[in-house]
Amino acid sequence: MKKLLLALLFITMGISASQAQDIKVLTYNIYHGENPGSPGKPNLHQIADLIVNLQPDVVVLQEVDSMTNRSKGIYGEKIDLVQKLAEMTGYKGHFSKAMIYSEGGYGEGILIKKGGNFQSQNLSTPAGGEPRAAIWGELTLNSVKKVQIGGTHLCHQFTENRIAQLHELIHFENPDALPRILMGDLNFGPESEEYQHIPSNWTDAAKSFDIRSNTYESTSGGDRIDYILAESKHFEVIDYQVLKVDYSDHFPVWAILRLKNP
Repeated sequence: MKKLLLALLFITMGISASQAQDIKVLTYNIYHGENPGSPGKPNLHQIADLIVNLQPDVVVLQEVDSMTNRSKGIYGEKIDLVQKLAEMTGYKGHFSKAMIYSEGGYGEGILIKKGGNFQSQNLSTPAGGEPRAAIWGELTLNSVKKVQIGGTHLCHQFTENRIAQLHELIHFENPDALPRILMGDLNFGPESEEYQHIPSNWTDAAKSFDIRSNTYESTSGGDRIDYILAESKHFEVIDYQVLKVDYSDHFPVWAILRLKNP
C-alpha cells in the first residue's frame, strides 16, 4: 500500500509539474522605427533580430507607425511597422491606432506566436492631451488554456489621465475570466501617485528582481517607466530583465511568468 501511495504521489507531482506553463513576454517602446542615436536610420532589423533570438511568446510595442510619411522618410516607403516585424520574425502581428499622424496611424502593436482575438481599446483623456489606446490579444497556450495580453502607452503629460487610463485598462472586458498580463510604457515611476493605483492583486514583475533599473534614457539619468504587470493569483515571476540595448530611447523589458495551476 505504501508503495502504491508513493507511486501515486510521484505521478500526481509529475502531472502538476507538466501543467505548469512558463510564458515569455517582452514590452518595447520602439521609437517609431528609427534609431534615436542615428536620426533617419531604421531600427527594425535590430529589433527583429532581438525578438528572434529571445523567442518570446508575445511582444507588445509602443510608438508604432503605420503607413505614415515619417516611415517613408526612414524606410523609403510607407510601411506598417507591426506587419513588417511580423514578416521578419514569423509572428502574427496586429496594430491599434491611437491617433492619425503624418497621413497614417500611430499607436500600439502586438506580436504573438500563437493566438488572436485582437481588440483595440480607446483610453480617456479627462485632462486633455494626446489620444491614447491599448491593444489586447489572446495568447493560446494549448487547446484549453489562453491568456489575455494587453499592451499600452499611457499619457506623458497629465497624472489625471494616467490614473484614469490605468483604471480603464485594469477593468477591460474579460468575459471568459482569462488570466491577464498588462505591459507597456506607462509613463510613471515606482514612486509616483499613479503607481499606488496599481491594484494589490496585480504583480509588478520587477519587484522581486531589479525594481530600480531604468527602462528609459533621459537627461536626468533614466527612469523606470516600462512595466510588466500580471494578475497575482494566476502568475508567479520566474525571471525579469531590462535589456540594455541601444536601438531606441527605451530599453526592452523581458520577463518569464509561470501560469499557476488552477
